[in-house]
Amino acid sequence: MNLAHIERGTKLTIFEEFQQRAVSDEYEAVFRYIDGEKTFVVQSAGLYDNYGRLNLGSRLNISFMIEPNTYSFTGRPMEKQRASNMVMIEQLTDIETVSLRKYDRDELRVNVQAYGLPEAKLADTFFEKPEGEPDMSDITYDLSAGGVCVISSTLLSSKHDPYYLIAFALGDRDKFVLPAKIVRRSNYPRTKIGRYDYGFQFVFDNMPEEKSRLSRAILNRKLSRR
Repeated sequence: MNLAHIERGTKLTIFEEFQQRAVSDEYEAVFRYIDGEKTFVVQSAGLYDNYGRLNLGSRLNISFMIEPNTYSFTGRPMEKQRASNMVMIEQLTDIETVSLRKYDRDELRVNVQAYGLPEAKLADTFFEKPEGEPDMSDITYDLSAGGVCVISSTLLSSKHDPYYLIAFALGDRDKFVLPAKIVRRSNYPRTKIGRYDYGFQFVFDNMPEEKSRLSRAILNRKLSRR
């Protein structure tokens, strides 16, 4: 994969890295054209408006999806273009493929809450975090775009079992409330951090856009920890 393989109009996600740490929110961008062997131009209102606030010597972490794969690389901001919202970037690293196989899970540790969900509510297309105490509140063991594992000392029980709403956040802007079904439960956890092992599979039948959003959020979380 190289710049020539990226089609005009491809959507990019960009955030600023400084001293190997993410120091900005995500900027949504669109790939416009190549302007040299290693330089290209994107259109991004957010990046354009905040260009003067970029740290000297900072890098831009850039990712995009060409199904079934997601790709990422690092670039250097070069200059704002005269055309509105256009920014020129120099490619600094090779474009790498990041695997997003359906159940390729990452050991991401985030707070998670589980609430019993009536089966009839699975047909809904939008969910909000319920009021009241959750049936379980703990830390994820691993997470993917397909589901989540929680190892806990809480014995999970609900009259709506096996369906639950799973609430968690991967960042200030990446908050999720997703319907899920328990597909595995045991009292023989893989580690000693809890007594019970729960495996939830997300139900995206009526909200497929949330699966794509979750995939991007997981990728960005991984890239920000490099």
